[in-house]
Amino acid sequence: MKDYSLKSGERYTSLDLNLIGGDHLWRYQYVATRMASQDRRLFGADIFCGAGYGAMLMAQQLDGTILAIDGSAEAIDIANQKLQAPNVIFAAKLFPFELPEATFDFIASLESMEHVKDFETFFWTLAKALKPGGRLFISAPNENVMPYQGYVWHYKHFRPVEVRALAEQYGLSEIAALSTTCQVYDGGVSRFYYPYQLDNNRALDLNAGDTLFFEFEKK
Repeated sequence: MKDYSLKSGERYTSLDLNLIGGDHLWRYQYVATRMASQDRRLFGADIFCGAGYGAMLMAQQLDGTILAIDGSAEAIDIANQKLQAPNVIFAAKLFPFELPEATFDFIASLESMEHVKDFETFFWTLAKALKPGGRLFISAPNENVMPYQGYVWHYKHFRPVEVRALAEQYGLSEIAALSTTCQVYDGGVSRFYYPYQLDNNRALDLNAGDTLFFEFEKK
């Protein structure tokens, strides 16, 4: 059984953006910047949203409503208590769950797919929920840079070719392929968490960073 608690060690527990890893913030900011150019009110989703800091970041910059889902009821409770935003709907759900078909203008699912054993069905669920022309922003650990070694919170890591094959299978075309990194070396030791992640707010070539990041469009 996976530990979905807020303090499992896999999640940021703070809602203070100054204490969130720069790579995490960069990905959410990328989504907000890309979708801000749309000339209509948007309906988006953040799957899985954690404590909700990313959904709030996007909601503050976009004209629209965001459905933010996470498997941790504890994280969602905190988001509902502390993040007061009329344009964000927080909900606790464990996958598998259904999303309404052809409904969302965009979906952000950042470092989520690796947590789902049936990742193919998960990807299909996201793709099916997009409107034609809708965007999927998805990230996952890069197997070519950070090989899976039984990481306690993950089921697998992904090569770019695997993510691209899923996108093609489920009717998405590639807009951008980048990477970021959360693995920082300090004194020869790999560091994954605060404070070492705070300045990793930059995009890298696809296979340079340990975290793949794709932008796809629904055909």
